[in-house]
Amino acid sequence: MLLERILVGVYLAACVGIGIASSRKVLASRDEYWVAGRRIGTTVNSMAIMAALASGGSIIGVMGLAYAQGIPATLALFGGAVVGFPLASILVARPLRNFGRFTITDFLSFRYPHSAVRYLVPILIVAAFTIYIVAQLKAAGITAEALLGIPYNTALALATVVFIIYVSFGGMVAITWTDVVQGFLMVLVIAVTATVLIWRVGSPFEIMSQATAVAPELGQVANRPASSYIGYFIIWATAIPVIPHIVMRVFTAKDAESARLSLNLSMLVYSMIILAAVLVIVPVGRIDFPGLVDADQLFLRVMEAQFSPVIRGIAVAAVLAAVMSTTDALLLACSSAISHDILGRHLRNRASQRTMSLVRVGSTWVIGVAALLWAFSPPDLISEFYTAGVGILSSSLFVPTIAGLWWRRANLVGGVGAVVSGAVVYALLQFGVIDVGLAPVVVALAASAAAMILGGILGPRESSEMIAHIETLHG
Repeated sequence: MLLERILVGVYLAACVGIGIASSRKVLASRDEYWVAGRRIGTTVNSMAIMAALASGGSIIGVMGLAYAQGIPATLALFGGAVVGFPLASILVARPLRNFGRFTITDFLSFRYPHSAVRYLVPILIVAAFTIYIVAQLKAAGITAEALLGIPYNTALALATVVFIIYVSFGGMVAITWTDVVQGFLMVLVIAVTATVLIWRVGSPFEIMSQATAVAPELGQVANRPASSYIGYFIIWATAIPVIPHIVMRVFTAKDAESARLSLNLSMLVYSMIILAAVLVIVPVGRIDFPGLVDADQLFLRVMEAQFSPVIRGIAVAAVLAAVMSTTDALLLACSSAISHDILGRHLRNRASQRTMSLVRVGSTWVIGVAALLWAFSPPDLISEFYTAGVGILSSSLFVPTIAGLWWRRANLVGGVGAVVSGAVVYALLQFGVIDVGLAPVVVALAASAAAMILGGILGPRESSEMIAHIETLHG
């Protein structure tokens, strides 16, 4: 395994080098640190957006989910994400880019200036994204353990230190350039793996026919209520337009049109990765490894059985790329939620630039270490785990964001009610406090929308100044 370790070591060192090289410039400027100076072009940004979403969950987790729960459940989940990209390009890309701030909290606290929004939104982001990061760390740990022979906990610690270093010091500039490399590596490995398997086993139709003959449940809609499939789809369709690490990418675009085009291009590449993984790699793995205890090991078993050490080394780097390209964006979003959204309001006019830089770096380390400790006892299915975490963001942020941009009657009462009711109802349903027989996100979104409509109708009308300002964002 020496060759694989050397390849991965070189890759990790390069990521750290990019972060350190970027640090002098970005630590002196909030614009550079949070949104890379708002000058990222369409091609680079589209690959970075794709890499930010195509996480370890998309390479490791999507295959594990398909193996354990069948392809229909997986396509429902990731089909929602594919729909979410064009929704984001239509509903939020232009106005949010024209808004010209740093985070989704910036917009919501401007549109609904109330402490409940100002503090609850970043708290929800940190909670949901810590869950998301834990899932990514599991993918890194099991990959290094299976293909490099490095103990799980050691691999977790090493990967965590690497991405914390380049995120905390290099900010969005380092994330953007590492994500471009990581995105290309992910596309290459998944495309090559699927192509080789088709060449060896047969066309995707033949592969699927063989797999469903051995395991009919792979292609069946079974063992789960229909509401769970609907919930998977809705969570991601409504998350993409508002999820913070994608919204921050909108703010990095050089202009509104570039932001919209980047979202649509990233959707095409993302779709290719998911379809190749689910329709080719998963069926082959289901044939060759019918009794996996940990379904998230599927891709690693296929790589170990089918490819040489050099390809396995590149595959490990690709999985780590998938993990880091999402985790770095999640960490930056968590850091922004703490140091910019919560603390920045109090420190900005009192603290020096150096102090603010230390706060940004420190918050990144705190979140990273907390996720690392949690990941030592990982969840079973990582895609299902982090999707549940993302659901609270979909439930609480989608309605107030979209209404705040597009509905003239949206007001402070409706906005606060939408954020709070969406979060509370989702949490009660997700943790089983109440059960109505529907997917939690469906009920929570309905509660959030009801609060927004009631607030808009019964509450005071929004000021003409606010309406005029929002209208300028659509120009």
